[in-house]
Amino acid sequence: MLILCALSYVVLYSTYLWTGREGWMWDTPARNLPMENMFIAMYAVNGLFLALAARDPSKFLPLIDFTIVANIVHGCVMLNDALRLGLTANLRPGGDVIGTFVVPTRLILSHPRRFYLGGLFGKPA
Repeated sequence: MLILCALSYVVLYSTYLWTGREGWMWDTPARNLPMENMFIAMYAVNGLFLALAARDPSKFLPLIDFTIVANIVHGCVMLNDALRLGLTANLRPGGDVIGTFVVPTRLILSHPRRFYLGGLFGKPA
């Protein structure tokens, strides 16, 4: 699952932004290419480290947990913005708001310690 999530970040995310796929572009009030490039770079690096974590996921729990929490927070912020700004294309199943929740959902379902979060919710199994 970590490899699949890594490929999603490295290949799909950047491809959708570079090709201008509807629902993945935030053109309100105008497109922000530097921000898009920054997101591509950040997701590509996160994807690379997720791929490295696939060798021994239990040694990379903080990275996996960070990816889950950061993407859920990012998705919630985008959901709020999309609702406030009326960006309905981003709220469709093929849009980036929904897409942002795909990787953390996959990671939660396949987490080596059932969403460990550094032992915040009890001792790890």
